[in-house]
Amino acid sequence: MVIAGACGVTYSYPGTGEAVLRDLNLVIEEGEIALVVGPSGGGKSTMLRLFNGLIPQFHGGRLSGTLEVCGRDPSRTPAREMATLAGMVFQMPEDQAIADTVEAEIAFGMEQMGIQRAAMRERIDRLSGELAIAHLVGRELATLSGGERQRVALAAALALEPPLLLLDEPTSQLDGAGADAFVAALSRVVHERGTSVVVAEHRTDRLLPGAAKVVRVAEGTATPCTLEEAARLEEAPAIARLRVGLGLDPVVLSTGTFPGDLSLRIAPQKPGKAAGDELLRMAGVSVAYRDRVALDGVELSVRQGEVVAVVGANGSGKSTLFRALVGLVKQRSGTIALAGKAAPDAISSRTAVAGYVPQDPTLAFYRESLAEEVGETLRRRKLGVSGTAAALEEWGLGSLAERNPRDLSVGQQERAAQATMLAHAPRLWLLDEPTRGADVAAKRQLACSLARHAAGGGAAMVATHDVESAATWATRVVGLEGGRIAFDLPVREALGFGGPRPTATAEVVPGALLPEEVSRA
Repeated sequence: MVIAGACGVTYSYPGTGEAVLRDLNLVIEEGEIALVVGPSGGGKSTMLRLFNGLIPQFHGGRLSGTLEVCGRDPSRTPAREMATLAGMVFQMPEDQAIADTVEAEIAFGMEQMGIQRAAMRERIDRLSGELAIAHLVGRELATLSGGERQRVALAAALALEPPLLLLDEPTSQLDGAGADAFVAALSRVVHERGTSVVVAEHRTDRLLPGAAKVVRVAEGTATPCTLEEAARLEEAPAIARLRVGLGLDPVVLSTGTFPGDLSLRIAPQKPGKAAGDELLRMAGVSVAYRDRVALDGVELSVRQGEVVAVVGANGSGKSTLFRALVGLVKQRSGTIALAGKAAPDAISSRTAVAGYVPQDPTLAFYRESLAEEVGETLRRRKLGVSGTAAALEEWGLGSLAERNPRDLSVGQQERAAQATMLAHAPRLWLLDEPTRGADVAAKRQLACSLARHAAGGGAAMVATHDVESAATWATRVVGLEGGRIAFDLPVREALGFGGPRPTATAEVVPGALLPEEVSRA
C-alpha cells in the first residue's frame, strides 16, 4: 500500500527565483525505509518538509505538482492532523523542543493526541529503554548534550506512532552505541507496525543495508538509485567503497566477506612530523554542573602540529572540555595554560588563542549576511575586513557571502560558523562536532583546512563521533568516559584493528584505517 507520494513536485522558497526541488517523483510504500542522500544544500531537508506540510504552510513559497500522505494533501491538511500522519525529527533537535524535561518532551505530543496515561507511560518506558535514555528521563533538556537531545527527539517522534516518519540526519550527533540503538528501534517500528520511513542522512553505514530504496538529491533533482548504484556513490559506507576498490560486489555490506584467496596490499604510511611547542596544558581540571561532575581531573597537553580527535559517548564531557578551555564554564579545580601562559579570565582573551566553534553553529550568527559575520570577527580583533573573502574561500563559502547564515543548510552553517569563529587565525582550534550535517566534500575541505593549520604551526582539537572522518585528519585520539580521559593514543593505535575505536576498514583489514589505503597485491 502506498503511504506517501510526490508527482511532478517543484518548489521555490519565497523571494527566490530558482527552484530548490524540480519535478520530484517518489512513492513510499507501507513498511519500507527510503534513504535520501546527497550534498548539503541539495534539497533533502526541503523534500522532508514537503511531506509533513511545513512547506508551504509555514515557509510559504511556490509549489506545483501533487503531494499525498495517507490520502491527504499535506499542503492543505491542518498541522494538527498532519502531526498524526507524518512525524518528523529535524536536523537541529533543539529547534523542536517544547518542554523543560525529557519525560515531558516525550509525552507532549501524546498528550495533544489524547492518548491514555497508562499507554503514555508504557511508550515512554519502552522507548527510553530502546534508545538508551532511561537514565535521562528525569533530566532537564537544557542539561543534555547534543546527541542526548537527538535521542530524546527521536523518542518523541516514535511515541506518536505515525504511519510515516520523516528523519533529517537522525544519527548525526549520536555515538556508535546510540546510533545502533536508534537503527534497532527503527527496524522494530518498520517490521512490527508497518511504519514507513524517509530518512535523510550522510552517515549511511547503518542505514543503507536496511533501505528498500535510495534517492540521491543534488542541485534540486532527486534520482532513484538501485542498491548497487547506491553502494558505488561517494556517500556509500566505507565497506562498500573498500569492496568497489578491490573489484568485489559492493552490495555485500557485512564484514568478513572477502574471498579467502584475496591478497591485499596496504599503502605505507608517511612518518608524522615531531610536535612543536605546547599550546595547551590542562592540569587536574574538574567541572561540575550542580551536583553532576562533567569533567573529573583532566590532564591534557596539545602541541603545535597536532590534530587531536576527542571521542566519547554522548554526555561524556567533550563539549564541556571545550567550554572550560575558553572560559564559558568555570572549572571547580585545576589549571589551564594557553601558549605557555596561564589562561586569562576574559573569554575574549582566551578565544584570541583558542578559537571555539560550538556544536550549535547558529550560536555564532548575529548579522544578516555571512560576509558581515566574518567581517565583524575581523573588526573585533582589529584585523580589518580585507581578509573576509579569503576566510570564506578557505571554507568553500565564497559563493554564499551575501546569504543570511540562518537560511543555509545545517552542513553549510557548520562551515559558516568555522569561517566566522576562526577568521582571526587563532593558534588552537576547538571544533565541536564539525562534521554534523557535513557532506563528503565538506569533510574533505575540513581535512585540508586542519592539515594546513597544523602545518603552519597551529593545532586543533576536534570533538567527533565520526571515526571514519577522523582517520583522514587526526594525529592523536583522546577518549573521554564519564568526564575522565580513558585513553590518549596515536591515531593508528586508537582507530586501528584492536584499538578502542576501530574504523570499519580496520575491523576487516588489520593495518589499514581507510578504504583508500587498501589495494590488491
